This record gives sequence, C-alpha cells and structure tokens, in this order.
Amino acid sequence: MRQFVVLLALALASLASGNLIVKPGFPEGRIINGYEAKQGEAPYIVSLHTTSHFCAGSLIAADWILTAAHCMTYTKGTASAGVHGRSDTENVQSRDFTNAQYIIHEKYGGGVGPYDIGLIKLDKPFDLNVVARDGSNPVGVISLPSNNYQADGLGLLFGWGRDNSGLLPNALQKLDVDIIGYTKCKAALPSTAPLAESNVCTYTENTTDGACNGDSGGPLVQNGELVGVVSWGYTPCATTKYPSVYTQVSSYNSWIKEKMNA
Repeated sequence: MRQFVVLLALALASLASGNLIVKPGFPEGRIINGYEAKQGEAPYIVSLHTTSHFCAGSLIAADWILTAAHCMTYTKGTASAGVHGRSDTENVQSRDFTNAQYIIHEKYGGGVGPYDIGLIKLDKPFDLNVVARDGSNPVGVISLPSNNYQADGLGLLFGWGRDNSGLLPNALQKLDVDIIGYTKCKAALPSTAPLAESNVCTYTENTTDGACNGDSGGPLVQNGELVGVVSWGYTPCATTKYPSVYTQVSSYNSWIKEKMNA
C-alpha cells in the first residue's frame, strides 16, 4: 500500500510540473523514427545557425529562403547550404543575414498559430552550379506547390532533428510521412487546438511518427514540391501521438510571389 501511495504522489508531482501534460508548442527538433538521407538528396534545405543550428529553411530561389516566422527571432545569423552533416565545413556555401532581411507575414501574431511563415532575402545568392568533385553537396531550389497539389498523400520530411533517444544526429535525417488535410487533422487533434485552414498535417495513427517531427521551418515535400513548413505540434514531442502541424505553402503562394517580386 505504501508503495502505491508513493507512486501516486510521484505521478501527481509529475502532472503538477507539467511533464505529462501535452500542449501545443514548437518542435524540439526531432525526426522520430527517421533515417539518414542520401548525400545531396535535399539540395534545397538550409541550416540556419548562430553559434549552433536553430532552424531549417528551404531555398525557393538562389537568394530567397522560406522558413517559419517563429524562427526569425535572432538579430543576425548564417544560412548554410549543401550541408549533409551539421559539422560539415568543406564544400558548404554560407551566407550571413540580419533581421533587416526578414519578411515576416504581416498577420503572424507570434507563438503557435496561423501565418507562421517568413522569407529571408539574401544579399548574395547561393551558387546553384557548384558541387564537390565527387558530385556531392549540391545546392538547388525547390518549387512552390503547383495547381495539382492535394493535401492527402505520401510525403517526405527532412531535418537535423533529434532521434528517439534525444540525441542530435550529425547527418541530415529523412522521414516518410502521411500528409492529411485540415478536416482530418482537426478530427485527430484536441478540440482546443489552434489549427487553421491554412495548415496541413502529417499523421500516422497511434504512433509518435506524426508527433512534432522535424526542425522548425524545415521542408515537407510531396512530389518534388515544397508543400509545408514545419510549424508546431503537441509537446513533449517524443511521446505525443497527435499530428504534426505545418504551414501549408499553397495557402501563401500569392503572398510569397508578391514579396519576391516587390
């Protein structure tokens, strides 16, 4: 009896501390149940870092990076492309940026919610024609969603997120995901979830594969097109079995093109 009381007290203490309470938040940078991507498989992904990697982004033009608005909090940083291992220094292209180069969606209110999208306009474009002698470390761009894009279907997620053990792998990780649209995602989330129709989700029922996967700002890809930007999920990421939530890029195609053309 005493053992049961002690365990109950510990459980209540954990609940009080919030350790077991799921809540919407930003990804902890996890690729749960993922595996190492092939060298150069995602030439459009960039690592955004200061003294260390903090978010990912995608090259949609040689001098334009698309990422999540909630990533754009540092006054300055560096974007590196052609990266496979986070510690890579050879054959990697890097461009510095400041917050003066940020274009954050005007309706983004901060925190978890809709309009979590932004652009970084680089002063110096990446060279899309340079690769290492062995053909590795390519740098390329990814297309915005076409008119043929449909929310439901198979997709790929890339990032340097932590694995199941919580360790931060050096190599770029990849995860095969099931993409679901707003209606299915809303049904799988708590009724209080701040989900918007401009979101898209990934979800595999009763697994942690769909829970808060990927680096914030990173690419969700379907048929070679950038269909989502990693936005938020329910935390703690490693144990939560709710869908992961992304900014649906197709909802912002016009906004992106308007800012780039301006």
